[in-house]
Amino acid sequence: MKRYLTIICISLLMPVLSYGQQARLVGKVSLDGVWARKVYISRLPRFDDMFTASRALIVSEGDIDTAGNFSVSFPADATDALYRLHFIRQGDPVSTLLIGSNDVNHVFFIARQAYQIHFTKKAGKPINQSDISGSKANAELNALLKLAANDTTGNNAFITVAAKSTSQLVGLLAISHTTRQTDRQRKDLQDILSRYDTHNAYGAAIFKDYRKENHWALYLIAEGLLIAGSLLYGLRFYKRQALLKVWRELSQREKDIAGLILSGKPNKEVAMALNIELSTVKTHVNNIYAKLKVSGRKDLDRYKDMLKK
Repeated sequence: MKRYLTIICISLLMPVLSYGQQARLVGKVSLDGVWARKVYISRLPRFDDMFTASRALIVSEGDIDTAGNFSVSFPADATDALYRLHFIRQGDPVSTLLIGSNDVNHVFFIARQAYQIHFTKKAGKPINQSDISGSKANAELNALLKLAANDTTGNNAFITVAAKSTSQLVGLLAISHTTRQTDRQRKDLQDILSRYDTHNAYGAAIFKDYRKENHWALYLIAEGLLIAGSLLYGLRFYKRQALLKVWRELSQREKDIAGLILSGKPNKEVAMALNIELSTVKTHVNNIYAKLKVSGRKDLDRYKDMLKK
């Protein structure tokens, strides 16, 4: 009995689970007799596939009833993916795409699991991208594609779209339309991409391009630091050698006195430590200052390292 109950529960749950992994496109179109009464939905895994005519890309199809209505379910992921809806003329292969004319037969849309997308084409009007609706991402996609259709649109407009878009897919598509970016523009794009999921398949080529740039920049920074470090070490070595050369001009007695002075002892204690007259210490101190070209005890501190020699 339990076994039968389990089977029944699974049977009841399957449609629910299946629906959760799908999205739906519903629409109403007014088409003349030239067009077949079918709709086709293709999933586009890359931006390069947007204008690729291939039966392999088609993931679902549906019938248009006599009133022009249709409803099609299609497989969808948990994250946004790019799709294409297209119609065909009577007798054309199912993968036929018409591009660059008033008879354009397709539109693009974004969907994920449980989304419901809408398409409405009125009588006497050509198929148009703006006929798609159903989410903020699709509104942004429509605006971007309208912008991209204008040959005068520059990089800054696409960068602005990417910066403001709530959809990473739309943002990546906008970035893919930029060319010959200035250094400033590439910096802006890097800032935008830093907020994106680097595992988003639509941005694979873009992320790879900017990772290479980042790696090259890091290499240049590392090389610059290495050169700077080498120069600093060389400068310190040169200065030390110069001080050492001057230090070696002192007699052993003068070195002993300089060492005691550097340890903080006054002249009187130096005289007592070396068992010499105070006046002799003062004479030696004057000679030390003259040879080392220092004006007093404070300047003498630069020779502290020489005591280790």
